[in-house]
Amino acid sequence: MTTNLPDTLSDDTLRGTTLVVRVAVHRAALEPPLITEIRDIEPAAIIESTFACVAQVSSVPPLALREIIENLVHAGFTDALVTVLDAGRTVRVSDRGPGITDPRRAVEPGYTTADEYVRSIVRGAGSGLALAQGLVAAEGGTLDINDNLGGGCVVTIAVEGAPAPDDPAVPSQPSDAQRRLLALLLEMAPAHPESMARELQLPLGVVGRELVLLEHRGLVARFADGGRVLTERGAAIVATLF
Repeated sequence: MTTNLPDTLSDDTLRGTTLVVRVAVHRAALEPPLITEIRDIEPAAIIESTFACVAQVSSVPPLALREIIENLVHAGFTDALVTVLDAGRTVRVSDRGPGITDPRRAVEPGYTTADEYVRSIVRGAGSGLALAQGLVAAEGGTLDINDNLGGGCVVTIAVEGAPAPDDPAVPSQPSDAQRRLLALLLEMAPAHPESMARELQLPLGVVGRELVLLEHRGLVARFADGGRVLTERGAAIVATLF
């Protein structure tokens, strides 16, 4: 993760290259972690797969989790490792990219070095870490940014318990993309983000982020394989939208 994007990170750098993220889940202090290696050539796809994998075993706020995983794109997924500790209450995302030279500014809205290509994968508006910190703080938790050993960055989120079902940062009315996703799920659930992105002709990163928001509001539920369905509340909302 970095707020100082190197000149070499570009469309040519990421596209067509096999990207790798390792997920290490520590279930007991004296046992080795369960390691899952996620591979893909598309940055948006590997973000979605990594988020789906970690969200199953983590109790940190899902939108905050999504934001710190998305920040891996700034480091080009170099030696990316997501570690889940403390029965899912702590998630640590590390890389060996350029690092964050000013952690204080990194959590202030508006600071970003995301270029046009990075913004096509993630929001890239300089609000990701700031949003994540706010969501975690609302749960009484912490977000820490540190240098990794030998270079790169480590972002650690730690919370006391499960996230609250609603958050004031989430808008009360579904966005246009969210309405389209809800309507699509009414017709073809269960559905996976990849198929929904194709059906609605939306970027996979956008679909993944909007689904996280819908899950956070209790309108959509996620199966272990990543498939999504409407909850009863979500179905009721759809009936009022069209």
